Amino acid sequence: MKRPVCLIVALAGLSLPGTALAGDLVLSLSTREAGGTLAIAVYRDADSFRRSEGPFRTVNVPRTGPVTTVTIRDLPPGRYAVGTFHDTDGNGRLSTWPIGLPKEPYGFSRDARGRVGPPAFDAAAFDLPASGGRQAFTLK
Repeated sequence: MKRPVCLIVALAGLSLPGTALAGDLVLSLSTREAGGTLAIAVYRDADSFRRSEGPFRTVNVPRTGPVTTVTIRDLPPGRYAVGTFHDTDGNGRLSTWPIGLPKEPYGFSRDARGRVGPPAFDAAAFDLPASGGRQAFTLK
């Protein structure tokens, strides 16, 4: 009789929620232009940050107002940088002028800006604990 009771207690313990190994990142993104979609890319290191095919996670959400709040769920703790652009023309990519300058608003975590081109990863990077965190920045 003792063995089945111990087995039931052990199995019940497995079903209890454990400590979260991943947290949520809540982004508050400010934009001036109405409509369109916000294309968000989350990066984990400097190498992936400089390449468009390198994001750890991507999310596309409709712009809901002057400030759009987005929750990116279940990110492991670590160092991240976020880049986003406001796809106002609906073509799914950052539209640029013939000389390569963006036509559409864009921004990076910590409101980081580069002199020519995107900022360095370290300028935009932040630490996300297992409990999650928040970032707010403006697309210009």
